[in-house]
Amino acid sequence: MIAFSLLGPVRAWRDGAELSLGSPQQRTTLAVLLLREGLLTTMDELIDAIWPEDPPVAAVATVRTYLSRLRRLLPVATGVRIDWIGGGYVLTAPAGSLDVEVFRQHTARAADAMRRDDKPEAITHLRAAVDLHRGTPLSGAAGGYVDGQRARLAELCRGAALDLVALTVETGGHTEAIADLRAMVAEDPLRERCHALLMTALYRGGRQADALAHYRQVRRTLADELGVEPTPELQALHQRILLGAG
Repeated sequence: MIAFSLLGPVRAWRDGAELSLGSPQQRTTLAVLLLREGLLTTMDELIDAIWPEDPPVAAVATVRTYLSRLRRLLPVATGVRIDWIGGGYVLTAPAGSLDVEVFRQHTARAADAMRRDDKPEAITHLRAAVDLHRGTPLSGAAGGYVDGQRARLAELCRGAALDLVALTVETGGHTEAIADLRAMVAEDPLRERCHALLMTALYRGGRQADALAHYRQVRRTLADELGVEPTPELQALHQRILLGAG
């Protein structure tokens, strides 16, 4: 059984034993092919991903060496193939072996559960998705393409975590959600949804004064950083909390 992780350090396991993926450049080669999820990647795209500014003279030969090593590390017996098809390389892997794929399945199932108003099932799938996030995505790989994908994956993980904590607050877990929300606010102080959820959790936990104090802090932060007022939605939440109707 083979498994790949990109929602944290680039890692791979075979039958539960972690594989040594080699140099950062070789890890980047694997990461790029995995991120393409069965789509063709040209040699030029691989070279640009690995050496975005100054590729070596022997770049083509070097990439072929990385691919040869990866094929030996991930033989066909594992269900993984790296094939040259019509001008580029395609990596195919067993269904469910890539954490990004599994993450996407869980968030899709959570969205379906929400459409059916099944919040417990949605929470279960969101928690499973969030548990796949094991640090900075694509750690150990580098390059402009990887940097862009790292930002995309990090945002997906943040969105799932925020959806999970929002459902936790909505279903009565406001007290347990406060610590997570404070951490989210510290990480991304300009994301107003985090602030709104923290204010709501504080208010529902009987801490109206703390919720109002947090709004004043948010307002100062937005004014200092962006020169703007809170959104009408956040202002309306502030008014409801102020009137004891949050």
